[in-house]
Amino acid sequence: MKNLSAVLIAPILLASMAMPARAQPAVPAPSSAAWRQLVLGIELGLFPAPGGQGQMQIVRVDARSHPLHVCSASASQPMLTVEEWAAKQKLCLVINAGMYDKDGSTHCGYLKNHEVILTAVFRSDYSSICVFSPLAKEAAPFRLLDTDNAGIEKNILSRYAVAVQNLRLIKHPGENRWKQQPKLWSEAALGEDKDGNALFIFCRTPSTMHDFNEHLLKLPIHLVSAQHLEGGPPASFYLNCGGVVIRGMGSFESGFNETNSSQKFWLLPHVIGVKVP
Repeated sequence: MKNLSAVLIAPILLASMAMPARAQPAVPAPSSAAWRQLVLGIELGLFPAPGGQGQMQIVRVDARSHPLHVCSASASQPMLTVEEWAAKQKLCLVINAGMYDKDGSTHCGYLKNHEVILTAVFRSDYSSICVFSPLAKEAAPFRLLDTDNAGIEKNILSRYAVAVQNLRLIKHPGENRWKQQPKLWSEAALGEDKDGNALFIFCRTPSTMHDFNEHLLKLPIHLVSAQHLEGGPPASFYLNCGGVVIRGMGSFESGFNETNSSQKFWLLPHVIGVKVP
């Protein structure tokens, strides 16, 4: 298959480097938008960005055949870019695991990776948690859950080896939880569809999160829930699967990096990835 890196990313990098106007309300994507199978269980979807300017990439992963993994920096493992994490850990798909604190390494929400609890604080204001690597035989291989349900910390965390807590974007079964705001940014997000597939979502074109969520809910992807992973320049997405390579680098963020000129991956302390088939 053709390497799509230049085809997909170049139009994004050539976008205006001036501060963009506030994104317009999202419009429905064409119903004919199709998924392209890269390998069995991993599909790529290319969709219009919110406001109709640029393109967003969504990779749909069947976690039953392609389990998700968390990779983290440590005393013996330095931070890497998503592309470097892919090479180091033999991953075909990598995205941010979430925002990190001012120390440059501590994940902002609860983070458990098998026997290691990297961040022990379960935040009440972070209303979404991604769980995978089930410990219970009957548990789904991947879930994106709302944490404002009573007892979820005790009942769910004990059934999964990996848990990643982040800010909620969309509450199950498809409710936009962000009020309109003036701030815009590039976005990396994680979603779940009605069939329990994981959706790796990247959009370099900046938008408000309210408009971003509305746009996602109108796309033909059957989204039921989503969480925010990162915005602006640190937002990162890397795909190298089935002959397709995409390097997605975030750029614009209101009040921080008000240009669309970023063309370098940031070093990240924690990422979510999928192993090379």
